[in-house]
Amino acid sequence: MNTTRAVSSDDAVTALCGIRYPIFLAGMAAISGPQLVAAVANAGGMGTLGGLRLPPLALRKWMRETKTLTDRPFGVNLVPSFGGPDVFEAQFQVVLQEKPRMLSLFYAEDYPDMIARAKDAGMVVMVQVGTVELARKAIAAGADIITAQGSESGGHLNCGTIGLLSLLPALLDVAQGRPVLAAGGITNRDDVRTVMKMGAAGVLVGTAFIACEESNAHPLYKQKIVDATVDDTEYRTGYSFGWKYGTPHRVIPNRDKWNLLRFMGGGARAIDKPRMAQKLSLYAGQGVGKIDCVMPAAQRVSELAEGLAERLAERLAESLADASRDRETARDSFGRVEGLQLRYA
Repeated sequence: MNTTRAVSSDDAVTALCGIRYPIFLAGMAAISGPQLVAAVANAGGMGTLGGLRLPPLALRKWMRETKTLTDRPFGVNLVPSFGGPDVFEAQFQVVLQEKPRMLSLFYAEDYPDMIARAKDAGMVVMVQVGTVELARKAIAAGADIITAQGSESGGHLNCGTIGLLSLLPALLDVAQGRPVLAAGGITNRDDVRTVMKMGAAGVLVGTAFIACEESNAHPLYKQKIVDATVDDTEYRTGYSFGWKYGTPHRVIPNRDKWNLLRFMGGGARAIDKPRMAQKLSLYAGQGVGKIDCVMPAAQRVSELAEGLAERLAERLAESLADASRDRETARDSFGRVEGLQLRYA
């Protein structure tokens, strides 16, 4: 009996990244800081720093601070939507020098050479996409991991509006054996078990980690996520903080009609004044209705990992059932052969 198939998919990505669980923290700008990244990494997942809008010196400081908090692998997410090509290249030079385990890229299709350069420096490269076309481009450029970002996701999205349950199988079909992570609305073990059963190699989680003690989110932001229901997010293509007008994003909308900041999507940091959390439409995914409290990141990782264990148990049971059926088939075949031998003796 061969039971190795039961763990091969998630084993591939954990071995590639040097982590215990295929649970990846989304590299959320300003929110995924050293404390949260280290907490996820120490719990066995892949923590990812949010590099968007960080000046190169600040990015280096965050990476070095993270290294003082964990000796586990972690990653950095870069997005070329701030400061232009020169700033993006300067950020990338810092990453090359500091050498995290993983580079995560989003909206970086105009920089395909960056993937090869990062891999030459010994990094694993993950690219987050929302369409099959973008996945093909990332694969052609040499990406090691593809993340299927369903339209259920919070924060910024690719221009595709494909839900995860349709996008994930489509990307698995074109991945050429590469691990594909699932992202969008994933907050608990049931979500993890569902996408792993579909063939995902792991999960990328954002909103659920905003509502963690170590995240840089403002306490009012965290509480809005806890209080929200599944009905309370909205897909938009208007204004969002620091991004080009029209970039798709998902938020918990502010309904105060006298508040002009309600038209702006954003994420409120702990260092921001309370009015930012009170007035912005805050980034969040459709999984908010399943988040009922703020908890330590290690506890969140543990909860998500329960879905991995449950799926592993299902796979092992399926393997045992297959082996049992194989033995029955072999006995039936042997009996038929004996019967034929007696009949034609």
